[in-house]
Amino acid sequence: MPNVVLTVDCEGAMHDRCYTSDLIKVFEEEFVPATWLIHVSLKDPSANTNLYYHEFVHKIPNWHELGMKVNFENERGYVEDPKERGNIIWVAKDTLKSHMIKATAFRAGAFALLPSDVPYLQESGILVDSSVIPDSDYKMFVGWQGAPKNPYHSSAEDLKVEGSNKLLHLPIATANGKHAYLDLGFETLKPILEENKDLELITIGIRDYLDSVAALRQVIQYYRGLGAHFTTMTQAASEHFQHHS
Repeated sequence: MPNVVLTVDCEGAMHDRCYTSDLIKVFEEEFVPATWLIHVSLKDPSANTNLYYHEFVHKIPNWHELGMKVNFENERGYVEDPKERGNIIWVAKDTLKSHMIKATAFRAGAFALLPSDVPYLQESGILVDSSVIPDSDYKMFVGWQGAPKNPYHSSAEDLKVEGSNKLLHLPIATANGKHAYLDLGFETLKPILEENKDLELITIGIRDYLDSVAALRQVIQYYRGLGAHFTTMTQAASEHFQHHS
């Protein structure tokens, strides 16, 4: 029986459309939880946090999870300096905290997570990350060729190698160079889902500013047929700990 985590990249404030209300409706009708990763960037730290706090948090059932998604950028562009990146993480944490959101789940924008980020994430209370896209052709700033496909703890020096970091990575499902985001459409997603159906955990992404509502229903129905267990990122980390401890 597959275990499935559905994650939503919450960036609607930066785009012309936001499909969050439609996604919430599907999740409620299907009684499936999701992890909502609220996007924070130094370019406008509170834009998405304000949008979700005022428009959607009261509509998202409390059996879902709110986490954070961070773009490592400032007004000059992509940030590589470890201390500056650490500061961005703390800004994101404080921005969410000011809206009464304590995040324990995380994703890096453009999947650009570096080893130097992990201590800052752990210090800020992050328990679980989903920035890994093993063997995907996508590479904006960080490549994930050779990374594990099952949940794992990474090495302090190389996040693609298993090690002793406390942070647990939930890799996004990948196959044939593609990573599983619902805006690919169900027919394109299906080979990825089938390729990964025997993994310990299958993690799938959704973008709130693209219309993936029909694909969401199809993916849920597909996994219902397999007797799937749907969970959130932090709950999946807890279950992984119990299973492996």
